[in-house]
Amino acid sequence: PPAPDAAPPGGGRGRGRRGRWIALGAGVVVVGVVAATLLWVFRDRHPALDFHAPELVVAVGVGDERPGEMFTATLADRAYLAWSGPDDHLTVRAVDTATGKKIWETRTGSAADRWAGIRALPDGVAVVADASGSATPRPLLVLDGGNGGQRWTIDIRGDDEVFLGADRLVWLDRTGNRLVGLRLDDGRQRWVRDNPRSEYGDSRTVVVPVGTGEALDGAGYPDGTPRAPWAGKADRLVQVGADRSVRVLAMGSGEILRSRGNVADLDDPVVARDDRLYVAETDRGLRLVSYDLGSLGVPDVLYASEPGSRAKDLVTCGEHRACLLEVPESGADATRVVAVTEGEDSRQWSAPQAERLVPLGEHLLAERDTPRDAVTLFGPDGAAPVLRDRDGVAVRLDAGNLLLFNEAPSGYEDDRSLAGLAVAGKPFEMGLVKQIRSESCSWNTDTLVCGADREFRLYRFAG
Repeated sequence: PPAPDAAPPGGGRGRGRRGRWIALGAGVVVVGVVAATLLWVFRDRHPALDFHAPELVVAVGVGDERPGEMFTATLADRAYLAWSGPDDHLTVRAVDTATGKKIWETRTGSAADRWAGIRALPDGVAVVADASGSATPRPLLVLDGGNGGQRWTIDIRGDDEVFLGADRLVWLDRTGNRLVGLRLDDGRQRWVRDNPRSEYGDSRTVVVPVGTGEALDGAGYPDGTPRAPWAGKADRLVQVGADRSVRVLAMGSGEILRSRGNVADLDDPVVARDDRLYVAETDRGLRLVSYDLGSLGVPDVLYASEPGSRAKDLVTCGEHRACLLEVPESGADATRVVAVTEGEDSRQWSAPQAERLVPLGEHLLAERDTPRDAVTLFGPDGAAPVLRDRDGVAVRLDAGNLLLFNEAPSGYEDDRSLAGLAVAGKPFEMGLVKQIRSESCSWNTDTLVCGADREFRLYRFAG
C-alpha cells in the first residue's frame, strides 16, 4: 500500500499543495484584515496639522461703504459671509472656502438695529438679530443652503436660547416658559413642553445639550462650544427645573425620556455627553456626581471637596471623563483642575486664576483673563503642561490641534499674530494677519475667514 504521505493517483499531491497554498493565502488575508482593523482602531484620528504661514486665498469685497457689522461661519468646504448695510438689513453670501467663489448671495427680509451673528446649519445658515433687553423681540431667520432663499423666520426674545440638532431647532422661550421644537427645513412647530415649576410657581430653567465625541472633537467657538453640535447623532437635551428636577428630552419629538427629582440647582454646573450626566453639586458642599442618562438612577459620587470650595467650570473631557475647575476657599490663585475618569481615582493639578476649560480629546485648555488673557494646555494626566501660560486666546480646530491668537478678539481692524499647535508638539509661529476684525473670524482645520475693512479675507494656514 502506498505510504501515508504518498501522492494519490491522478496527481493528488499537486491538489494538496494547492490546498495548502489556499489555506496559507486565507491566513494571510485574515492577518491582513486584523492588522488593518487594528490600524483603524488605533490610528491617530486627529493628527498634527501641517501648519504654515497664512496664505491669502481671496479677498471678497462688499462695496464702497464700510459695514457696521461683519460675521462669518464655516462648515466643511462652505463659508458664509454676512455684513450689515445702511438700511439695517444683513447681506449673506455663501462661498467655496477653497476658491472664494460665490455660490449664492441674499439680503434678509428683516432689519435690525444690531445683529448678533450667523450660524452654519447642516444644510443652511441661521441669522439672528441682537436685542437691547431680555424681553425685546428679535428676528431669527433660517436660509436655505442650496440657494440662500429664506426658509422661515420667527421672533425670539433677548434672553431666549436655541439648540441645534440635525433636523430640529429647539427654542427655549423664556417669556412663554416653554421649550418649542421646530423643523429646520420649514420652521413648523413639532412639539411644545412647558418648563417644570417649583411649588412657588418658579419656572426658570437651564437647558444643556447632550454632547457627543464627534461634535466635541470638531472645531469649536472660543468658549469650546462645538461649531457643529449636531454631529454624532446629537439628539437630546437635559433640562434642569427650578424645582431641582432634571429631565432628558428627545429633540425630535419632545418626548421626556427620563426624569428625576432633587438633582441640581439652577446655578449648579451641569454637563452631559453620550450616556452620562455630570453635576457639580453645591447644596452639601462641592461634590461631582455622575448619572446614567439611560436610567437617571442613583448617582455615583466621583469627587468630594473640602468645605468652602466652589465650582468655576465643568466640562466633559473624554469618554466617561469629566473635568472640574475648582476654586478653594483660599482664593483664585489656588484654582485647580480635578479630572475624573469613572472607575479611576481623580487627578488634580494647579491652574491659578483659570476661568474656563476647553476640552481637546483628553487634553485640556485652561483659559484666564487676569492679569492678562493667557492659556495653558494640559495633557491627560495634568503633569507637565504642553503649553504653559501663553499670552492670548486659543480655539479648537479639532481634538488634536489649536489655533492661537496673540490677543482676545476685537470688533475693530487690527493685526493679529497667529500660531498653530498640535497637542503633541510645540507652537508653530505663523506670523501676522493684518487689519482684520478678529471678532468676526471663523475657522476649520485649514482655513481662517475674517472680516476686514470693506472685504472678507480667506486665509489658508495648514495643508
